[in-house]
Amino acid sequence: MDLATGEMVGGPDSQSRGARGPDPQSGDTRFHFDGGGRWASYGKKLVARIWAKGSGYTKNDKLIVGFYLGQTQVGLKPVPLTKQEIARELEMRPASAGESMNRLARGNILIPVQQFGAIVLYRLNVRLVYDGGSEQQREQAKCDPAAIIPLTD
Repeated sequence: MDLATGEMVGGPDSQSRGARGPDPQSGDTRFHFDGGGRWASYGKKLVARIWAKGSGYTKNDKLIVGFYLGQTQVGLKPVPLTKQEIARELEMRPASAGESMNRLARGNILIPVQQFGAIVLYRLNVRLVYDGGSEQQREQAKCDPAAIIPLTD
């Protein structure tokens, strides 16, 4: 919204509707939408249960779930990063990232999709987040195991 005029601006197709986008000259980018992204549907109640106190998941586990939420690709593709690469990205020790990812896999939050020797690539459980067609989501939800919360070791 343009605070000066009250006019709604922005959005991926705002120019085709005749609305004005943010003024790049003013430097005001508070309501800027860069476009090019996709909306993923995710189970808000399930995500909230992972973050809840007593869920059995650690701070690092929750950080990795958040990372996967941001990295989820269209459909059922795995996130194409190793545990070491994810650890480097999140500024944590590789051993800590590995422990967290193993715990998340035991809880059916992360689903192993591909394995190359000792390297395993994961994706989030489709019950937690999905980016793609609703029919494929419903079919895959029949196959993905239910997430285990609270996790008990």
